[in-house]
Amino acid sequence: MAAFPFLFFVGIFGAVFAAVSSRRKLANAAWEAAARDLGITLKPTAGVLGFFGKYSMTGRANGLRVTIDTHQSNDTTFTRYRVGYPSLGLGLEAKRQHAFARVGKLLGFQDIEMGDPLFDEAIIVKGNYAEQVKSFLTPSRRVALTGLIELYPGSRITDTGISYEKRGLDSDPRQLISTMRRILSVAQELRAVDRPNREAAERRLAGDVGEALAILEQAAPSGDPFVDFARKEQLGEIRYAQGDRTGAREIFDELAAAAPADPAVDRWAKLGRADPAPPAAPEAEPAGEAAIVAEHLFRKENYSFDTMEIFENEYEGKSVVWSGELKRLRRFDHDRDFGDGPGVKAVFTIAVLGTDIYAGREVDAIVRLPHGAEGAMEVGRTYSFRGILTRCDPAMRNLFVSDASLT
Repeated sequence: MAAFPFLFFVGIFGAVFAAVSSRRKLANAAWEAAARDLGITLKPTAGVLGFFGKYSMTGRANGLRVTIDTHQSNDTTFTRYRVGYPSLGLGLEAKRQHAFARVGKLLGFQDIEMGDPLFDEAIIVKGNYAEQVKSFLTPSRRVALTGLIELYPGSRITDTGISYEKRGLDSDPRQLISTMRRILSVAQELRAVDRPNREAAERRLAGDVGEALAILEQAAPSGDPFVDFARKEQLGEIRYAQGDRTGAREIFDELAAAAPADPAVDRWAKLGRADPAPPAAPEAEPAGEAAIVAEHLFRKENYSFDTMEIFENEYEGKSVVWSGELKRLRRFDHDRDFGDGPGVKAVFTIAVLGTDIYAGREVDAIVRLPHGAEGAMEVGRTYSFRGILTRCDPAMRNLFVSDASLT
């Protein structure tokens, strides 16, 4: 009987050791698979019996330094992703906005603001040369950084690289691969902006989604898988916004094969495979007040795919009677968003979300008005209009209104 406690202890220790050993072997296999896929070198683990050492894999991908490793802090394991590139020479530092930033602004500490409310409310930007930083952060780069921060909030972008770390050991090869591919895609955009991606983002920002679609569809492959990843992601979002669910699904299924655990790609792919919303009734129901609709669709907690799902289920095909300040307008004979004319394409700011120090989240309506309406309109003035909600571009906070008229 005296030996029983000892044998019991040995049995418990053996069971725990076997469980730890099994998990470690699974993690080893996951990191080996990820290293092979990414084309980088996995360093052998060190530690007691090879089971308790740190992980590290390093290498180069398309000329960029790549590292995934683990480290300990207060007995907690963290998985860390890093991509390095040649210095940008801007003293750039960008990270997620947080509560302390609000206090800092009240005390007079200012970051560099781009004049892009979607970006400025999400990311703190600092640099040695404000005007150069503003020129450097083109619309396509701002979209890439905003997407990265939304998906991986702890990301930090500097003059020489991007880093992200998360609590726990990533032991799923799909997660390791997808996270690194996303970071590499953003790093390539920072290192050398892709002209088609940049021009498409600029056209989307202006409300010309059809023009953005044409730019990306006509662009030849770049030859860089991470640049093409960013292009295809934007192309898939645009096709979905244009109502081409099949085309969008094909693109996101292709991206999912390369980044099988990327949260954004996964959700867009699921949206593309879902049954479309039923067609609107002949007599369209009213959508509601512009400010309420805008807050519902574009609240801070929503990702782009959340906004699109809400729009399809609750607002597409509904009628609106809204008013807003006219930002720009042009006459068209044919428009890639609204089709054949003649007609007028007008952009109105219909809501400004937020009332705190981060205020300024503008929501725009891209409106098709009848030919001749431009003669009585002046940029900067407020007008009322009625029409039908047809599409939404979540990334740019744009809502499209067809068959509209001034009231």
